[in-house]
Amino acid sequence: MENEIKNEEFVLSTRPSDQNEVKSTWKLQSCPMPTITNKNEFILKTLYVSVDPYLSSGIKKSALGGDINPIGSVQVSGLVGRVIESNNSNIPVDTIVIGRMAWRKYILANGTEPRFRILQTSTEKNTIYDQIGLSTAIGVMGMPSQTAYYGILSVANTKPSDVLVISGAAGAVGTIAGQIAKKIRGAQKVIGIAGGEKKCDYLVNELGFDAAINYKEYNTKEKMIERLKELTPEGITQYFDNTGGFVTDAIFDIIQRHGKIIICGQISTYNNSEDDPSKMNIYPNYLAKTIYRGLSILGFVCSDFIHRNEEEFYKDMPQWLEQGKIKFHETFVDGFENLPRAYEMLFTGENIGKIVVRV
Repeated sequence: MENEIKNEEFVLSTRPSDQNEVKSTWKLQSCPMPTITNKNEFILKTLYVSVDPYLSSGIKKSALGGDINPIGSVQVSGLVGRVIESNNSNIPVDTIVIGRMAWRKYILANGTEPRFRILQTSTEKNTIYDQIGLSTAIGVMGMPSQTAYYGILSVANTKPSDVLVISGAAGAVGTIAGQIAKKIRGAQKVIGIAGGEKKCDYLVNELGFDAAINYKEYNTKEKMIERLKELTPEGITQYFDNTGGFVTDAIFDIIQRHGKIIICGQISTYNNSEDDPSKMNIYPNYLAKTIYRGLSILGFVCSDFIHRNEEEFYKDMPQWLEQGKIKFHETFVDGFENLPRAYEMLFTGENIGKIVVRV
């Protein structure tokens, strides 16, 4: 039959050695349609899929550590799906859910998947997702925004006296982190670092950052230091790092004594291999500078705080969005088949805000 529903999935096919091979990491292949065989199972039709930098930790051995996914395994990430068939009385047809699940068009689930959450039932009206879209469950209402929320409020504990610099500021985490620091915590100054004038203009004119630096123009450690000093004569007290690289190297040279460095991501190194030391971004003088400047270096991941979401994040963020305090931007990539291309865009800097694959 011409209209017969067909299922597809992405499996890990290669381990890329550099940026040029990222898009060929996965192979698209046909797979069986799921069938309900047990109580509490249901079938999802995938609506939106999240691509995130941390996925690199499962693709190959890297500085991030963690278990490496076997070749041939189905990729997993956060996604939003609609229930189209159900044997679960608590999750009927047309329920919208989110969770960490396989990159498949149609998925068999039972509600015990990692980070599983019901977003909306078929009878609910006027939810936050009706206002801002279901795709935001993997963006401003999802993991990237939670990372920014806890990173600024709990890890950095940004205060009105702080001068904060954010690298990767135009990405899914950076855009939200800067706004929370400025609009919610009232930071004295928030400086964003991003690639390109369009992104820098967006940070300042749309999101309310005090200033932004185009790292493509200020493209060396020395140029970055000079520009940061011009914009922050009072001195930098906090750095929220999403990228690593020469920007981070510059910060270590000029951040104030007793400053805080929050390590959220190191995307400039994610496609480097631990098996090839020449490609690793390692700065052995960081520790010495930490001693001299009395710095606090704090690393964290979103899952450290996930148990607090219901009482904190899911109460605050919808209110901030409705009040217009927090703005967001989504970069959509259409088509399930374009998931690898969407992932590649994370490293080429083609997006503003969250990249969402719209199936």
